[in-house]
Parts: sequence; C-alpha cells; structure tokens
Amino acid sequence: MGRHALAVVSALAVVCALGLVGCASTGDPVSNSSTPDTPGPTPGATPGPTPGPAGSHRTAVTREPISLAPTDDRLQPGEAEAIEALGSTGAGPPPAHGGHAHGEATFEMPLFTGDAADFANEWLVAERAIPSHDTIDEAIALGYVRATSRVAGIGTHFVRWSQIAQPFDPGGPAMLLFDERREPPALVGYSYALQSPTQPEGFAGGNDAWHQHTGLCVANGWVVREQSDGADECEGTYIAGGDFWMAHAWVVPGWENRTGRFGPFNPKLCPPDAGTPDMARCPE
Repeated sequence: MGRHALAVVSALAVVCALGLVGCASTGDPVSNSSTPDTPGPTPGATPGPTPGPAGSHRTAVTREPISLAPTDDRLQPGEAEAIEALGSTGAGPPPAHGGHAHGEATFEMPLFTGDAADFANEWLVAERAIPSHDTIDEAIALGYVRATSRVAGIGTHFVRWSQIAQPFDPGGPAMLLFDERREPPALVGYSYALQSPTQPEGFAGGNDAWHQHTGLCVANGWVVREQSDGADECEGTYIAGGDFWMAHAWVVPGWENRTGRFGPFNPKLCPPDAGTPDMARCPE
C-alpha cells in the first residue's frame, strides 16, 4: 500500500470514530444491497511538477475527495426528497455543546402522577412496536435504509428520513439501531430524530436526552461525514444541524442500558478494551 493510500486509510479511521458518521470498513456493509467501491485516481486530475531530489521533479496529482456513499437504487419513493427538505430549512449549525455527552450516565428525574402515567403508556407503545421492525428485512420494507457503519456503543443506524419531519411518535422512531456483530443482526434500540427549531418534547417527563450533530453530509441516504463546514464541502445534501435533534432510547428487552434508558451509549455494545484500538472503543 502506497503512502497516499495509508494516509487516506488513517484519515478515514479517525472519521469513523465519530458518533453518527458512516464509514466503510471491513465487514461493515454500507447500503441495503452493496458496498460502494473506493475510486482510484480521479480521471482528469491535473498533474504539476513539484521539487524532488536534486535535479529531478515529482508529479503532484490533485484528487477529488473519496466518496463513501453507495450508488445503488436504495431509497424508497419520497426519501430523497425528504433528505433534501431537511437540508433546505435555512437552519444554521447547533451550539458547540449540542453533541453527545460522551461516557456520562443519564439521570432520570422522578415523575409524578400525570407524567408517570403518560410516560408508561408511551414506553409501552414503543415496546409493542418492536416486532414490526426487529429484523433488517422488516426495517427495509418499512422504508428504513442503512445510513452508517457500526458505531461502538450504539450499533448501526437504519434511518427513515421522511419520519424526521413528522411529529414525535413513540412507536415510529426515525432511526433503528441494530447490532450487526450478531447473526442474524439484532435490533437493540431506537433513535428518535426530529426536526425542530428548539429541543423537542418527546416522552412525557422530559427525561429523554436530546443531542445534535453538526454539518451532516448525506448522499443517497448515507451519512458520508459530519462537521462539514458547508454545502461546498458536501457531495450530497448538507444538513447544518441546528434544527436536527436525536435521542437514543434503549427500549428493546435484553438491551437495557445500565447508564439510563436514554443513555448516549450502551455498554453492552462496547467492544472489549483489550485488543481494541483507542479510536474504536466506547468513549470514557
């Protein structure tokens, strides 16, 4: 492997460590049916001489950024338009503190009679919806599409993009979290995603922990990267993130989260520290 390829692989490894960003990696399919090929040198690249050893010249080649987006026909009708709409709201980026609270447990406030009853009913609705989308085939049939690779402590995000602009529905999360280390892959939790200029009102009682991601770049339903500075850096739809909110909910029996029902990461999905590179571990 040449120096340029090593540099690209190292850079992609860092990007893959981010919370939502999808990255192609060995054993991680990146679409519903195929894995995008990594392109070679960009056709039409413009070479130019650069100084080399004494009396010689090396050729510098300008290359376009490598795209990790799948190219197959994977989105159901209306999903591409929904993604474009999410990027067309005019919202700016979220505040710097709007991301995951890495490694922190979520403290749930006690609920009083009214909120407690409402929350219990909403959580029951979420649980009862599990059998309708607890396999990847069922999720795809409902319009969800694989949008990221596996993330330590979270799993793989399958997203129904058109759901994000809809009102909060405990039984209809916009994102499903699967553990694809298992065969067959297991549904482990939900991630509710909502479009709102302010923090949404989700479950009764306000214990759900909403967070935001900055500068998402989405191409063909796949989150290519986050923390993009603007649309010029995005080969797909740029979503600034100021009105894009997410909350994890560990509602699936057997995948209860000891850090809280709305914890940002689930220790059951963390790889062992021994033998795992630091960038692939769960945040401490």
